[in-house]
Amino acid sequence: MRARALLPRGAAVSAGPLPGGAPVTAPLWLDINRALIAKTIGELAFEEAFAPEPINREGTQWLLRLDGGIAYRFAAERRIWGNLAIDPPSLFRFAGSLVTPAGDAGGFLVDASRTLAIEPATLCTYVGEVMSTLAADARIAAIGRGMTGPDLLRLSDRILQHYLDGHPKAPASKGRIGWGLADFESYAPEFEPEIRLFWVAADRAACRISLEPGLDEADLVADALDGSERARLAEACRAHGIEPARYLLLPVHPWQWDRMIALQFAGEIAARRLVPLGSFGRAYLPQQSLRTLASADAAGRLDVKLALTVLNTSAWRGVPGKYMATGPAFSAWLAEKAAQDPALAGVVILQERAGAFYPHPVYERIADAPYQFREMLGVIWRDGIAVRLEPGRSALMMGALLKADASGRPLVSSLVARSGLDPETWLQRLFDHVAVPLYHFLCRYGVGFIAHGQNATLILENGVPCGVALKDFQGDVDLVDRDFAEAGDLPPGVRETLLRRPAAHLLQHLQTGHFASLLRFVSDALLRQDGVPEIAFYAALARALRRYQARHPDLAERFSLFDLFAPQVPRICINRVRLALGYGDSSLRPVPRLGTDLINPLHRAERSALGNAGMRAS
Repeated sequence: MRARALLPRGAAVSAGPLPGGAPVTAPLWLDINRALIAKTIGELAFEEAFAPEPINREGTQWLLRLDGGIAYRFAAERRIWGNLAIDPPSLFRFAGSLVTPAGDAGGFLVDASRTLAIEPATLCTYVGEVMSTLAADARIAAIGRGMTGPDLLRLSDRILQHYLDGHPKAPASKGRIGWGLADFESYAPEFEPEIRLFWVAADRAACRISLEPGLDEADLVADALDGSERARLAEACRAHGIEPARYLLLPVHPWQWDRMIALQFAGEIAARRLVPLGSFGRAYLPQQSLRTLASADAAGRLDVKLALTVLNTSAWRGVPGKYMATGPAFSAWLAEKAAQDPALAGVVILQERAGAFYPHPVYERIADAPYQFREMLGVIWRDGIAVRLEPGRSALMMGALLKADASGRPLVSSLVARSGLDPETWLQRLFDHVAVPLYHFLCRYGVGFIAHGQNATLILENGVPCGVALKDFQGDVDLVDRDFAEAGDLPPGVRETLLRRPAAHLLQHLQTGHFASLLRFVSDALLRQDGVPEIAFYAALARALRRYQARHPDLAERFSLFDLFAPQVPRICINRVRLALGYGDSSLRPVPRLGTDLINPLHRAERSALGNAGMRAS
């Protein structure tokens, strides 16, 4: 019988048997709890929910005072974004005269609950998310034990995702509300499961489906099933009287079928508008987003993104139906621009080849129904990154740059070493191939990508950045609320389906979604490991963007509209929203809040460069 990864009990045992039967030790449980407390304090202080005080002249020792006479002391350094980089082993908890090492992430939230004004129901659910995250972190630490940077970089992108740590901004990055232990083991990436899709026959009259021109439904089935499995599925269809003219073959995540579809769509099943067929086809591997599955072997070219009614990182992970009609056409349009525009050389659009959605017949009729009830049954077929790579190139989800190996070295540092380049030159290649194309899409076409660590994938050759792959065009891409001539050929329906946002809002997709939510952590990692000054990091980014602007004087007006170099930028707060709103149902996903403005690192870097130039001139 397979050993089960038991949840932690107290301080001595956490995630049960590891490979080889060894238990998770108290030191490991302490380490992952301290790391999570440090992350929580750092991000909530960045969002101005906490106000730690420096307690020495150098500003390296800090004290966080909480209501009820509790305080936490720690060592930290202020970074260029104003955030605190906290040393986890330095964390101590003060309760009157009792001083203990801080090693209980859930207990910390209880200590901080009055300061944060968290309602008890919200606190309990959030602590539950944190405990799930710790259980996943323990497993990740176990499977990564002894892995060096080169070991990790030899893995394909779809395998490496088993080892990654989750969103750097979200303390409860693996909350997975709705999943139990068996679900973790069967469907979570860190348990390295192989998943087979559950298939249903869906009445076409009830479905919304869109395919790119020239693609047949049979192509989608063939990508997921080899010849023998197609024959087995065909036999199941014959046994159930499935007529291709009436029914579409639709894959479903097996957890979603068992926990949601079989029950919530029981009337549709009784009426034979949905006909369950069973599990068929090749094995798939879960990726960091949980609902995206990548083929475990090279024969499968397409990833499948499936509805999954699990709350993870503050949102339910369903598949919205409103994008189905336009997904393939919009991603094809993006791919056409990337292929034709020299400023987008190296950009790979992971195209959405097809999408299908089955609305619930009852929930769909309820005005302002919570969105998770309207996103339960859908699928998007999307290019897998492996088939879009040229020979000799590799791919790395950008969030993986932060992954530390067994010695604590981040992969971004290992890549720089492998490339043979100095850090500044490597960073120039990174910015030229990622930040600059994102900015060009914004300024030329009015398309704003929220390019965080999971939906932007770095393309590398011998460790050197040479391109970027972009995905997730349903909710993570918006259009400017002006009519840019260069986007006049958008496919029908796209402009009406995507959100149209003011330029200042769309600019935050880049400044916050990419710079503050990803590059902020990359610059910290290179400073910690290799001593690369953050001012040099952002000066390199500023130079890359200025060189791009100099090459495109015709876009000068757009550069003013989307000004990346203003002295201050908005502070976007996501964690505070979850703690304030709680877990009540809403028809919309949570909307971030604003704090006080931040000093713009790009502005600061340019000002510093001008000052240094002036000193040299004098």
